[in-house]
Amino acid sequence: MITDIVEGIADKSESALRHILKAQATLRILVAVPVIIVETILYLGSPASVAARLVVLSILYCVYILALRVLVHFPQIVSSRALLVATAVLDPLALTAWLVVTGEYGGLIVGFYLFTILGFGFRTGRPLMYLCQLTAVAGFLLVCLGVPYWQEHLTTFLALLIPLLVVPMYAGMLIKSLRESRELAERESKAKSELLAKVSHELRTPLAGIISATELMAGEATQEVVRRRADTILSLSGKLLREINDLLDEAKLDAGATRLELAPVDIKAQVDLVHAALAEIAVKKGIDFQIRVDPAIVDRVQTDAHHLGRVLLNLSGNAVKFTDQGHVRLTVDLVRMEESRYVLRFGVSDTGIGIPDAFKDRMFQPFSQGQGTHQKYGGTGLGLVIARQIVELMGGVLRFESEIGRGSLFWFEVSMGRCLAIAGVDATDALHDGSISTPKRILVAEDNETNLILLRELLEIDGHVVTTCSSGTEALEILAERDFDLILLDYNLGDMDGVRVLQTWHFGHARTTPALFLTADTTQQTAQRISECTNGSSVLYKPVTLLKLRKALSAIEACAPGVAEKAEISQEIMYSAARQAKPALTSVAVTALDAEIIAELKTVSHRAEFFPSLLREAEHDMVRCVQHILEALEKRQHGAVRDAAHALKGVSGSVGAVRVYALASSLMATPGDDLDRSAERWAADVSEALRITIAALRREIEAAGNAAESSSGSPSLHFR
Repeated sequence: MITDIVEGIADKSESALRHILKAQATLRILVAVPVIIVETILYLGSPASVAARLVVLSILYCVYILALRVLVHFPQIVSSRALLVATAVLDPLALTAWLVVTGEYGGLIVGFYLFTILGFGFRTGRPLMYLCQLTAVAGFLLVCLGVPYWQEHLTTFLALLIPLLVVPMYAGMLIKSLRESRELAERESKAKSELLAKVSHELRTPLAGIISATELMAGEATQEVVRRRADTILSLSGKLLREINDLLDEAKLDAGATRLELAPVDIKAQVDLVHAALAEIAVKKGIDFQIRVDPAIVDRVQTDAHHLGRVLLNLSGNAVKFTDQGHVRLTVDLVRMEESRYVLRFGVSDTGIGIPDAFKDRMFQPFSQGQGTHQKYGGTGLGLVIARQIVELMGGVLRFESEIGRGSLFWFEVSMGRCLAIAGVDATDALHDGSISTPKRILVAEDNETNLILLRELLEIDGHVVTTCSSGTEALEILAERDFDLILLDYNLGDMDGVRVLQTWHFGHARTTPALFLTADTTQQTAQRISECTNGSSVLYKPVTLLKLRKALSAIEACAPGVAEKAEISQEIMYSAARQAKPALTSVAVTALDAEIIAELKTVSHRAEFFPSLLREAEHDMVRCVQHILEALEKRQHGAVRDAAHALKGVSGSVGAVRVYALASSLMATPGDDLDRSAERWAADVSEALRITIAALRREIEAAGNAAESSSGSPSLHFR
C-alpha cells in the first residue's frame, strides 16, 4: 500500500518526496507557533490544571514537529513514504489533542483539520488525503464523545463535521480532474516534441543528399549558368537546413534532453568566431559590426562552448538581420570577479527596427514573429526561444530593452568557473608558441593506422625518434625493454584504454615518463579522468596538426604537464567551435573534406607518396569503423556504437572528413534509446556520408598524381 500511496506526482524519487516533507515541516512550524502563542494567551487566566495540560501539550507538539524536521534529513532511519503516511495520521491526531484540552475554544482550530487534509491532497494526491480525512473525522467524533462542551452544542459540532466529510470528497474530484488534465497536456507536449524531432531528423537526411548532389553538380559543371543555379540551390538548402535544425533544437530543449558539456573556453576566441561568421553579412548590408571583451577577463571559463556560441550567434544574427543602417555591438563585461568564478554580462545591441510594444509580451513564444517581419526577413521565430532556454540552462535570464525605430538591446548575466593559470607560467604564451622542442625519444601507441602514419610523419619532421605500436599490451612490452622521453597514448586503445596503460607502467617504477594523451572525446568527464588518474597528464585532441603537436610538446618541455593540458583543452574548444561556426548558422557540413586540412596535409612531408598513402589508409580505416558501427546498430550494442564512432571521429578528423566527423560526433552523444529508434536512419546517414567522402578522397588522390596506386575498391556496407 505504501509504495502506491503517492499519486499525481511526476517525480516520486526519494529526494522529491523529502522535499515535500521539508515543506510540510516548515509549514507546521510557521502555523503551530502562532497558534500555541494565541492559545497560551487565552489560557493565562485558566485553572491551574487546564494551564498545566496546555503547557504539556505545547511541549509535546513542539517535540513532534522538531522530530519530524530532523527525521526528514535522515533517510536511512525512516523512508519518505513511511514518514508521509505517519504524518497523515499524526497531524489530525495532534489537532484532536488540542481540541480535547482547549474545550470551548477548540472551535478556533477545527478549521485546521481541513487545512491539513487539503494540504495532503494537493501535495501528495488523494490516498493520503483520504487517510488524513478518516483520521480527522474519527478524532473529531471522539472529541464529541469526551468533551462536555461539544455534547452540549451538537448543532455547532455537526456544522463543523459536515465540511470535514464533504469538502475533501469534492476536492478529491477536482484533484483527479486536474491531474488528468495535466497528464494529458504533458503527453500532448511530449508527443509534439517527439514529432518535431522525428520530422526534423527525417527532413535533414534527404536535404543532406540534395546538398551533396548539388555540390557534386557544381564541381563538375562546365557552364557558368549551371554553377549559378547550383549555388542558388545550395543557398536555399542551407537556409532550410538552419530552420530544420532550429525545430530540432527547440524540440530537444522543450523535452529537457539538452545537457551542458562544460569545458575550458576562451571567451575572446568564442566572440571572435561569432564576428567571423557574421562580419561578411554586415559588410554587405553596410552596417558596422563590432565586438568588445572586457580586458579584465584574463582566464578561460568553464562553460559549454557550443551552446554559448549558439546563443551569441542567434542574438548577433538577429541584430544584423534586423538592422539596415547603423551598427551592431557584441560586448562581454566583467560584472564581478570571485576567487574561482567570473560573473559575466553578455550584451548585443543594435540600431535596427526595434520591437513594437504590442509584440514584447510574445517575444519568447515559439514561432512568434512581429507583423510583416517574416515576409521581409524570414526565419522560424525559434531563435530567441532557443537562446532563452540555453541561457536558463546556464543559470541566467535573457532580458531585453527595445524602442521602435531606435534599436534593441539583449543581455544576460551568468556565473562561470575560472580556469586559473598555474603560478609562474604563462599558459597563453604556450598556446601561441609553435616553436620546435628538443628532439626526443617518443613512443606512440595508437590503434588507428591512419593516425599512426600521420603522427610518425609529424614527429619525424622535427627530428624526434619515434617508435610506434597499436595496442596497450604492446606498449607495455616496449616500455619494459626501452626508455623514452615521452609517451603519446591514444585514450581508447583496442585492448585497454591509455589511462590503464600509464597506470600499469607507473606501478613499481620510480621514474615517471611524461605522457600526452590523444583522444577525439572532448567531454569534460574524459579530461577529468585523465587528469585525476594520471596525476595531471596532458591531453591533445584529435584531429592532430603539426602546430598543435608542437605547442603541446613545447608546453610539456617548458613547464608542468598541467599547463599543456589546459592549453590543449582550450585550443581544442576553439578549434571545434571554429569548425562549427564555419558554415555560419548550420551544424551539418556541406562539403565532404575540409580544404584547409587537406592543404595542410599536403605540406606535412616532402615525400610524394605520403599524402596519397595517408588518404588511402584513411579510406580503409573509415570503411572498417563504419562497418563496425552498422553491425553495432543492428545488434543494439550502444557501447560498441560509441567506441566505433569515437574511432571514426579520430580518423576522419585527421584527414578533414568533416561530414563523417560531424556524424561520428553526433553518434557519440546520442542516447541509446534514440539510437534504437533511428538505427536504420543512422545507418543510411553514415553510409551515405562515407560514400561521398570516399569519392572526395579518391579525387584528391588522383589529383596528386597517384590514380594508378589508388585502392581498387572498398568493402561494401550492409545493414540487414
